[in-house]
Formats: sequence, C-alpha cells, structure tokens
Amino acid sequence: MIQIVLLIFFGVGMLAGLAVWLTMTFAGGTGARLRHRLELDSPAIAAANRPTFDLKETLQNIGSAFAKPFMPSNRQTQSQLRKNLAKAGIYNPNAIRLLAGCKLILLATGLTIGYCLGLLGGSVFMGLSLGGIFGYLAPVIWLRLKINSHQVNLTCSLPDALDLLVVCVEAGLTIDASVQRVGQELALPHPNLSRELLITNMETRVGVSRSEALKNLAGRTQNESVQSLVAMLVQADRFGTSIAQSLRVHSDSLRTKRQFQAEERAAKASVKMTFPMVLFIFPATFIIIGGPAILHLMASNFFK
Repeated sequence: MIQIVLLIFFGVGMLAGLAVWLTMTFAGGTGARLRHRLELDSPAIAAANRPTFDLKETLQNIGSAFAKPFMPSNRQTQSQLRKNLAKAGIYNPNAIRLLAGCKLILLATGLTIGYCLGLLGGSVFMGLSLGGIFGYLAPVIWLRLKINSHQVNLTCSLPDALDLLVVCVEAGLTIDASVQRVGQELALPHPNLSRELLITNMETRVGVSRSEALKNLAGRTQNESVQSLVAMLVQADRFGTSIAQSLRVHSDSLRTKRQFQAEERAAKASVKMTFPMVLFIFPATFIIIGGPAILHLMASNFFK
C-alpha cells in the first residue's frame, strides 16, 4: 500500500507539473506584455521587479531536459511536425519541445497509473503496457484532434469572411486593407481565421508581396477551402479581374459545395445508423417485447 500511495503521489505530481508548465508556456497575455514593455523602458523598474527565482524558466528547463530523449533529430521529421502544429494553429517556437516533453511526462504518468491499476487488478504487466501506450500516444491523439478542430473552424468561418471581404472591396478598400479589416472584425466570432488573416496582413506590411503572403497562408493552414480562395485571389490579382466579382462567384461556389457536402453526410447517416441499431437497439427491443412471453413460457407446464 505504501508503494501504491507513493506511485499515485508521483503521478499526480507529474501531471500537476505538466499543467503548470503548459499554462506558463502558452501564457503571456496583455498584462505580461505590458509589464515586459515597462521593464524595457525603465531599467530601475526591471531591477526592482526582477524575481530571484524564475519559476517559468525553471519549468521550461525541466521540460527541455525531459524532451531531449524524444526530440526528432531528423530535419525532415521536425519539418513535418512543424507543419502538423501549423495545421493545428500552434505557432509557438517551443511547441516541438513541449510536445516531446509531454510524451515523456505522460509516459511516466501512464506507467505509474498502469502499475497501480495492475496491482489492484492482479496483472501488473498488462497495466504497465496499457498505461505506457496510452501515455505515449496521448499527445499524438490530442494533436490530431486539434488539427481536425482547427480545420473545421477554418472551413466553417470562411463564408462569413468572404461576405465581409466582398463588402469591404465594394466599399472601396484595397485587398490588403480588406484582409486587415476582416481579420479584426472576425476576432470575436472566428478567432482562428482572424489570426491567420492578421498574420497574412502583417507579412504584407513588412515587405512580403501579396501573392507570397497568400501562398504562405495556404501552405500554413493546409485547408482545402483556404487554398482554393488563395488560388482565386492570386489569379485575379495576376490577370487584373474584378476582385469583388471573383469573391462573389467563389462565395456562391463555396456555399454550393457545402450544400452538397451536407447532403452527402445526410445520405450517409442512414447507413451509419444501421450498426448501432442492429447491435444495441434491436436486441433491447426484442428483450422488452419477447422477454415476458419467454418467462411465462419457461414457467408453464410445457418445460416442467
């Protein structure tokens, strides 16, 4: 029992450390940026507010040490991992090390919990195996779910962005100013697409050409709807066609495509419902309908 208590304490401590590290790594809101600017403007304030023990830096160092065994050494693997993180909307430069550190921490936590459950269930080897597998695959599964969620959000928010782009372009704004204004307006309802559009506008403001910034948007998101929009904008800019008319036609085609996809999903729903009906609904229905009759028949003189 002492070993079980110590292992549970160790697992909970690892999870708590991971949660604090995640919070402090991805944190950094307006207050933190404001304090950083004040410290840069005033060395006296920086010296007075400088902590003697930086918890964030310590946790990042611990996480980096944990991440070293699982850090991909091949550049191709690192590039593919960065693309997957970009598809999920994660652009933190420490995200690769964070993901690798999570694998090791969750692996140790899964082994600990699996060992405890194995001791309680009488099969230590099975508990260690299942706990290690789940702990190691948990960050990968989380990343895939994050990618799917980000891609769905981009696809669903694109029609609203196209409508606003059409309004801004027809009002007389340039395409760069329209992208900036749409990115600002969509910050509350669609923050994922808003961030992507603002990144594109920032690239054009620092000197990147419009076509290259749009191509970076398509390559960064890897979303089919965004890629088709970028291809249309690049072609319209190259051949000098009307941007507003092109956006209107593309918006109509996108809505038609979404309608066809909805009809396709509705047609597949009946086929997908067959398996749960056969496995769960029909047996329960047969038991409810025929159960009393079978019980009366078993209690009759015919089976005595």
